[in-house]
Amino acid sequence: MELGLRDKVIQRLTEEIKKNKKGVLEQLGDLNKTNSDNKFLENVKYDYEKYRDHIVEEKTKQKEFMELLVEYIENTLKKSNDTSEMNQRALLEQNKILQQINNIKTELDEIIS
Repeated sequence: MELGLRDKVIQRLTEEIKKNKKGVLEQLGDLNKTNSDNKFLENVKYDYEKYRDHIVEEKTKQKEFMELLVEYIENTLKKSNDTSEMNQRALLEQNKILQQINNIKTELDEIIS
């Protein structure tokens, strides 16, 4: 009788080992899929970071160019002997450019933060 009981215990343990083996293989498959998904998401994140960096670089260049325009207008107004109407137009354009600079700064702050 002991042999029969021992055989039953061995059979149950063998069945449990098979179940555990199947579960481990399923979990391994799930881990491999998750690993692939993570690599894909890392690539997507990297692409977005590159795109963000490109936008920041372009906005920075745009801001610098606008600042050069403002400086140019200021220098032109200082050296100018034109009519007051021309000076008023130049000041109006300068104010528009300054507003655009502020808009660019705001956009950069939103992108960076």
